[in-house]
Amino acid sequence: MNTEHKFVWLDFVRGLSAIAVCAGHLRAATIVDYAELGRGNLLQQAFYVATGLGHQSVMVFFVLSGFFVGGSVLRSGENFNGGRYALARLSRLWVVLLPALLLTAVVGQVLASMAPEVLSGGYKPIWNSGPVDATEYSSSWRTLLGNLLFLQTILTPVFGINGPLWSLANEFWYYVLFPLCSIAIGWSVRREAATIVPRVLTGALAIAILYWLPKDIRDAYSIWLMGLVVYFSRGRLSPTVRRIVMVVGLVAFAASLGYSKSDTLQERLGWPSDPIIGLCFCVLCVALANLPMPKNMNSMFVKLSHGMSTFSYSLYLSHFPLVALIGALGYGTTRLRPDVFGLLQFTGWLALLLAVGGVFWWLFERKTDEVRRFVAGLPKRYLRAS
Repeated sequence: MNTEHKFVWLDFVRGLSAIAVCAGHLRAATIVDYAELGRGNLLQQAFYVATGLGHQSVMVFFVLSGFFVGGSVLRSGENFNGGRYALARLSRLWVVLLPALLLTAVVGQVLASMAPEVLSGGYKPIWNSGPVDATEYSSSWRTLLGNLLFLQTILTPVFGINGPLWSLANEFWYYVLFPLCSIAIGWSVRREAATIVPRVLTGALAIAILYWLPKDIRDAYSIWLMGLVVYFSRGRLSPTVRRIVMVVGLVAFAASLGYSKSDTLQERLGWPSDPIIGLCFCVLCVALANLPMPKNMNSMFVKLSHGMSTFSYSLYLSHFPLVALIGALGYGTTRLRPDVFGLLQFTGWLALLLAVGGVFWWLFERKTDEVRRFVAGLPKRYLRAS
């Protein structure tokens, strides 16, 4: 089993977070807002809570990414290789991103023909995602290239209708920034190359990139870096301390989610909710990362957690164009109430989106290592050919 997947609970959280993002977008497109429902029953209230944490789940992704990706850089230490790292990160991103952009383009053509009001921003107030107006929607070659180079929200809009692509720009630039910072500090550089000039230049480049990035991306970098706290905590907690941290983390994380949903509290205190969610999840994540591995690594829970984590990226990139298609062509502005009939439809659509995410993984993401090995072997093939 891959070293990453020894962290079974983090696998579970990562998979659950991707499903939460998908479910939140689907609910906005198919089920009426809670304000329109009036006073719902306990089941309905639980449904709205469970499907209302999409943005918060992205903050969870950032912390987990800092732990896994930042941790891999730190583990490399003096053996860090920029070329291998770049190949690993880019193959991981592009193998799924390319077909997701193609799916987005196809769905965009269908919507342009059958529901053009979606592309002109008519559904933004209802779905809380997608283009604000016709000037924001873009499926041009320039926007496509910008998204392939992870410049969406920086120099170009997200491509087409696929609003969740915004976070991919954050991730990519954090992948770039952290190794630069690590080299500048001296964590990831060979001793013979640890002279002051290269480290100063590398640090200056990191500062320049931070200055160039938009404020939203810059601010969220601190959330990504919280994953390093989790990394450094591994194996350092006694069982008693771990239990205390677990309780504190669960209470704090639940409180942070509540805070993120309270406009009144945020206006009164003036604290942005995203870093608070990141910090509180970081505490919980410290406890989860220090849990011992399950005795039975073939248990249903371990297999479920591993599977959910494995296809989470494919689900994240593929779901929203299909949600837009379902919402625009199936429901329009007349959405369902969360009664038995409405919840059954919602569950059916969610199952379909999860299945598509699984197909995306099977067709593309599972071949990431194969693509990586092929690209890594190109120089040797070229030398043999010449």
